[in-house]
Amino acid sequence: MCGVLALGAITLLSGCMNAPTVDVLASGESAPLPASVGADQRDSVVPDTARLLGRDSEGHTYYVVEAREQTGLGSICLVIDGIDHGPMMGCGAMPIEVGTDGVRARLSVEVSPEQSGEKIGEYLRVFL
Repeated sequence: MCGVLALGAITLLSGCMNAPTVDVLASGESAPLPASVGADQRDSVVPDTARLLGRDSEGHTYYVVEAREQTGLGSICLVIDGIDHGPMMGCGAMPIEVGTDGVRARLSVEVSPEQSGEKIGEYLRVFL
C-alpha cells in the first residue's frame, strides 16, 4: 500500500509499505520542526522525533520525522522547508519522493554516488 499526503501547492510522493527500510530516524541530528510547519501537519507526526537531514546548495532544509500510526500515512515523513509557499511534507515507507517548485527530493535506502543531484546525508538525494 502506498501513501500520499499533499500539503502546499504540489507534492509528489511515492512510498510503499513493502519497500526495504532502515532506521532513518537514527540518522541526522535531533531538531525541532521549523515554525513554518502548520498545526495540521504537526498533528500527523509523532512529537519530538524530527531529525535534520541537511541543507542543499539553494538553501532548502530537509527533515525526517516519524508519522503517527493512526494517520495511515506510513512510518516516516520527509519535510522540505524553504519553499516559497511553505513547507512540503510527504509520508510513507521508503523510498519517499517529494517534489515542488523545481525541487525534488528522494529519501531511500540506497543513494548511489553515480546518480545525478546532490547527496545529503546517507539517505537523501536532491534534484534542483
